[in-house]
This record gives sequence, structure tokens and C-alpha cells, in this order.
Amino acid sequence: MRNTAVILIPALIIPTLLADKGKNYAKENVCQGLKDIGIEKFKEIVTVLYSQKFPNGTFQEVSCVADEMTKLAEKCCKDDASPDCYDKGATEISEKSCGKDSPFPKHPGIEQCCTLLGQERKLCLASLRYTADELPSLTEPTNEEICTKYTKDEKDYSVRYVYEFARRHRNIPAGFVLNATQNHVRMAERCCRPAIKNSCFLQERLQMRSSNIFLKFLSNVCNNQVNLKSFKFGLSAYYGNLLGLSFEEASAMSGRFHYGLEKCCLKPQPECIIEELTSFQKVLCDESNLNAMSEDFQKCCKKPALDTLLCVDDLKRQPRQSPDVANPVSSKLCEEAQPHGIDRYLFLTGVNHASISLPVLTTVLDRIKNTVTACCSSADITTCLTEKESKLKKTQALLSKLDDTCSRYFRLDLPAVKTLMQKEVQGEGGEKRTQAWLDLAISCCSQRSPAQLCQKLTEDVIKYDDDTV
Repeated sequence: MRNTAVILIPALIIPTLLADKGKNYAKENVCQGLKDIGIEKFKEIVTVLYSQKFPNGTFQEVSCVADEMTKLAEKCCKDDASPDCYDKGATEISEKSCGKDSPFPKHPGIEQCCTLLGQERKLCLASLRYTADELPSLTEPTNEEICTKYTKDEKDYSVRYVYEFARRHRNIPAGFVLNATQNHVRMAERCCRPAIKNSCFLQERLQMRSSNIFLKFLSNVCNNQVNLKSFKFGLSAYYGNLLGLSFEEASAMSGRFHYGLEKCCLKPQPECIIEELTSFQKVLCDESNLNAMSEDFQKCCKKPALDTLLCVDDLKRQPRQSPDVANPVSSKLCEEAQPHGIDRYLFLTGVNHASISLPVLTTVLDRIKNTVTACCSSADITTCLTEKESKLKKTQALLSKLDDTCSRYFRLDLPAVKTLMQKEVQGEGGEKRTQAWLDLAISCCSQRSPAQLCQKLTEDVIKYDDDTV
């Protein structure tokens, strides 16, 4: 893959992120990072990390906390700084976060953290994670807009772009964000002076194209991993469908991919995720299985590792017929003698659906999993499953309907899809239900759909489906 060289972040430890490692450990790593990259680059990285952590914060609020953390590091990493300088400063910043008129971002859940004291408060603040819907993608400005803002104030343009880009990519390693933003600023630097050069912008954008595509892919899979409750089950069904794998093969494949994402998506350093994805490509393209795969898949495996994953992600899934899901659901699913019984049931439920995206599929599978798991924990498993049989059948039928809806959405134009939905959705509240289905189709049929939004839209459709008799 061209242009995927990334800025390698030292083991930079922001105290409010890894306060549990110990006071001296935090200070030593921050000071080493500051020494390695210098104060300006250090502040850029801090700005990325806090823009990702507080995507709801204003530019001024995020800049304020980034300034405070940078000043703290600069002050306490001097040779003559007192041993407790860093810990005292970090405590003062956590206290400032809890102040009534705090200039820092207002994070959901911060009030609960502020009832704690000392190290417990810092640990609580560090664990906060923003979970609201994804922000819309950053609109690409025109060449003229870039140059007008850049030439007016180069430094301000750079830090604002870092903030806007980072808050829209909050679940990927900060090094990728920093790399992308610095590529953008470099483009402005090269193409805006002495005058706007459109040919220069075209050349720069072409050079960044492949790395930008990879960044979108990475952002999507990391968002799924962080936000989807039963992501691993959705992944198993996805790989089972895409590659024609058995339950055991698909589970091993999805488990390997899920492990790498879980381990690396939220680490600032990009090396971890690159190593994991490269390793996963070797599993995906294992020569012992390659001959049984489609010609298109084999072509993907001839590409460099990261390009392979993008290529495979773009492959069209085909409907397949796996063995029917057991109806009624047997209590054997819950028996210890049936290892992975529920996992297998979810795989068989989801693997036949080739048109819906992972966020939609995973949301429905999570609902099924919760129903079956609750019965497995009940005093009378068989009675519980019998009582829930109609609910499970209805949810499976809904999954098929979602798959059909997305299949039609890809084949027909939007007015035709809306007309068909209006005919199918009759009765009280028909207009609202039609709109719910239409919103889901528009936003969530694409494979790289936003995880949190599509969970909500799928749950809306499920709610309307539950309300119908």
C-alpha cells in the first residue's frame, strides 16, 4: 500500500489516560516522550488524544486541556523539578476538571468521578469514554478555502484541522490521525504559496488516496469493535458468508481479527494495529485454504497485506444456504456438553444474510443472544425457551426482512424502495414505521455503516416490529 508510512509515537503516556500504572511510571514515560519528539510535536499528540477523548468538546475546551497537560510536562520534566511536581500538577488538573466553571470539556459521567478523591478520581476520569453517535465525516474544503484559511494563520489552521479530524476518528490509534493531518497541512504548505496551484492539489490528493481509504476502513472496523455489543458473533457470520466457512473456521477467523482490534484500536501507537492486521492477512490467505476460495479472493491475497484486507472488505457477499436453525430452540444449546452451542446457533441464524451490514446484523444477533442466554440461566430452561419461541421466530423473520430490504435498496432507486415500503407497512403508525425502515436502509445497508447510529436505527425498527401484532 502506498503512503501508509505513519508517524511513530513514542511510549507517550498521558497521566489521565494511564494513571493506574503508577506516578513515577507516568512521569518517566511522558518526559521520555517529550525529550524524543520536542514540545511542539508533543502538544500535537496531546491535542489528538484529547480531541478523540472529548469529541463533544469545543475547540477552545480541548485546546485548554491540551495546553495544561503540555505545560505540566514542560515544567515537571526539567532537571531541577521537584519529585512530586508531576503528581501534584496532575491532581490540580483533575480538580480543575471538577470545578463549577471548568474550562475543560464537559464529559458525560464526570459528575460521578468528581465525588471521588485523589488517585481514585484520576482513575475515574481516565476511564471515561464518550459514546455518543459518530460525527459526520469532515467535509473536504475547496482548494481556495484551504488556502484562504491556511495563509491567514498557518498554526491555527493546523491545530484546528487536527482537532476536527481527530474527533471524527476517535477509535483509531492517534498516530494515524496525526499522520493524516500532517499530510493535509503539508499539502496546504506546498500548494498555496506563492499562489493556489490546482495541479499541485490534484497530485497531493492522488498520493494520499490509498492511505485515506485505509484510514476509512480502519476507522470503520475499530468503531464496530468498540461500539457493537456482539461484534464477534456478527464477524463470525460475516466471514462464514463471505468465504463459505464452517462455524468452526469462521469462529477462529473472527476471533483472530477481533483480538487484534481489541488489543490495538485504542492504543496511541499505530505499530500495534499494523502488526496485527499484517498477521491476520496471513491467516486469511493461508495457502492450505486458498485453492478452495473464489478467484476474486485469491487475487486479493496477491496484494500487500493491508491492501488485501481492503480488497476482501470490498468483495460482494453471496447468499448461501446453511443448515436450518433449529426450531423450536432446543435446551441442548445450554448444556455444557454442547460447547459453543449458543455461538453456533447465532452463526446459523446470521450466516445466510448477505445484504445487511455488520452493525445491523450484530444488533439483531445480540437481541437473540440475550433472549437465549436468559433462558439458559432460568430454573426451567425448556419452559422458558418454549415461551420465547414466537419471539425468536419473529426476530429471525425480521432479520430476513432486513436482508431483503437492503437487497432491494441496492437494486432499486430510492423512490421505488419507499413506494414498496409504504405498501408493506400498513395500519396505525404506518408513516412512522415506513420512515424508520427508510432511515435504516439509507444509513445502514452499506457495509461500512456507522456502528452507533445503525444500532439505534435497528433498535427503532425492532421496536416498531414488536409493537405490531
